[in-house]
Amino acid sequence: MCGIAGIVKPNLEAEKYSLLVKSMIQKIAHRGPDAQTTYTGNDFCFGHARLSIVDLVDGKQPMKEAGSENVVVFNGEIYGYKSIKANYADYKFVTHSDTELLLAMYQRNGEKMLGELPGMFAFSIWDEKRKKLFVARDRFGEKPLYYAIGKNGEFVFASEMKAILSSGLVRPVLDTRSVEYYLRRLYVHPQKTIFKNIFTLPPAHALSFENGEIKRWRYWDLPKANQQISFEEAKGKFVKLLDTAVQNQLVADVPVAAFLSGGLDSSTIVAIASKYKDNLTTFTFGFEGDKSELKYAEQIAKKYNTNHIILEEKEFDIAEILMHMHCIYDEPFADSSNIPTYLISKLASKYGKVVLTGDGCDELMAGYNFWYRRLFQFEKAVREPDALVYYYMLMRSISYRLKSSQHDYYHQQVEGFNDKGHFDDVFQLHENQKDYFKASEIASLFKTPSSENKKNDCKVAQDLNTILNEDLTNYMVGDILVKTDRASMANGLELRAPFLDKNFAEFCISLPSKFKMNSTTEKILLRETCGYLWTNEIRKRKKQGFAAAVNEWLSVNSVVSLKEKYLRNRDKKIFSVLNYDVVSNFYYLDNNQTWALLNLSMWMEKYDYCLE
Repeated sequence: MCGIAGIVKPNLEAEKYSLLVKSMIQKIAHRGPDAQTTYTGNDFCFGHARLSIVDLVDGKQPMKEAGSENVVVFNGEIYGYKSIKANYADYKFVTHSDTELLLAMYQRNGEKMLGELPGMFAFSIWDEKRKKLFVARDRFGEKPLYYAIGKNGEFVFASEMKAILSSGLVRPVLDTRSVEYYLRRLYVHPQKTIFKNIFTLPPAHALSFENGEIKRWRYWDLPKANQQISFEEAKGKFVKLLDTAVQNQLVADVPVAAFLSGGLDSSTIVAIASKYKDNLTTFTFGFEGDKSELKYAEQIAKKYNTNHIILEEKEFDIAEILMHMHCIYDEPFADSSNIPTYLISKLASKYGKVVLTGDGCDELMAGYNFWYRRLFQFEKAVREPDALVYYYMLMRSISYRLKSSQHDYYHQQVEGFNDKGHFDDVFQLHENQKDYFKASEIASLFKTPSSENKKNDCKVAQDLNTILNEDLTNYMVGDILVKTDRASMANGLELRAPFLDKNFAEFCISLPSKFKMNSTTEKILLRETCGYLWTNEIRKRKKQGFAAAVNEWLSVNSVVSLKEKYLRNRDKKIFSVLNYDVVSNFYYLDNNQTWALLNLSMWMEKYDYCLE
């Protein structure tokens, strides 16, 4: 796991651009604290910040291909790379790293290499013969990749936007449409950035830069559902593929540990990993009060005899850590679980470099009960008119348990549903239930309305799998994986997600939705195949998640001071875009809306940008 950066420009000034790339790499040195190096050719300069995981001695980057002038710079891990190498016996490998495998694959197959490439990755290959740059990102977006065109026509790329900004070649322009999306979801859309002129390479995409022209394409699509597979056949394949995924991701030349929340997903990963690794080290973050999951994590730690380490919530200053978050996240980001994720990553980095996680299972196996249960009932209600009364009562119950805009939204939904359907489709319902600000609130907040239109997000959902696929490509990429990548890499820690293994994830995506959720149970196949690995209490518990108590944090004196500073001062940048009086309406709510606005204002003060 590393940080990469580079600049491509015909006949570039070697000394000038080498210094720029060195500056870019220093900005993301946290991603690779073991070494920071550059390589300059006639038309390009690559930089690499290395976190040494595989082939600690010879796996240095940027890496030049033996016998040619091709050069690669790579961030990520190619799982199972040793077995893939066996297919390239004609290639003269000079290292034991997975990085060199990329050069071998490109030499034989060119851009078609992506079809057989597993793992999590973002890489760039300079093809000297063709004077062409080839860039690619993994299928699920575990590793980030940003790019822009510099003021002199340079192609500039990096693992994080702060590196691109540090080059001085790009003057960023704020995209108010991305600000709107952030307020709706607490993160920027994963196919956009907060700036109009800095771009992200989407998951499962590649691009080339040749003769000053950028070409971008998708190299992989989500598989279609296989409605013919039997449940018994699915159980057998599920177990085998997950077991293989965990085994592959335990391969490293440094110790591998695991995060353990005590939920179904992390407990499963720890149980399987413990089959292949004795005395596995596990980490748990301990919230205080009824949010604590410590007892569940301790049950699994005891069952599998892990070396269990606990981080308590009371050990940090929330205002101080909140300020620090805006040095880590280059875009506004208000998922409050980023703070405990950062803290547990900081703790884990003291004990090693690689940690397994349970990320991805919720999106693959319908694990967000609070979201998906309503969708399941809605879909049933649409199919069966007699279920309308049940659904109406369910929504009314939910509406009175929620606060602020979410309460208003569900109350409106109930009234709309009573009038023969507030929403035409389960997809539309899901899109609305994830919003933190209503459309009317967004409209009132902005001084100048943008062209952002929520209808652009709407699709037609055939069943629950449509929703799961949407969350795989949107929520997981824009929120979950951004959170975990930045929080871990800020501490020089590599996180691996076995559930996102290519073969396992493709299999889960292709399964019928009835294997994932029914009227009483979520994650059906996971429960049927892995339930015996858990304790009785864990089998029965409901999903809790990693969210923090935002309302409590916002009432802490030091955070109240931040609110006053960033949301009460008319001179702050946020009020060049948003209406001061409307923002003030959310000041005392101390909910996710307040949290989102506070984070936005703090981010705006941290970064230099222009509006046009």
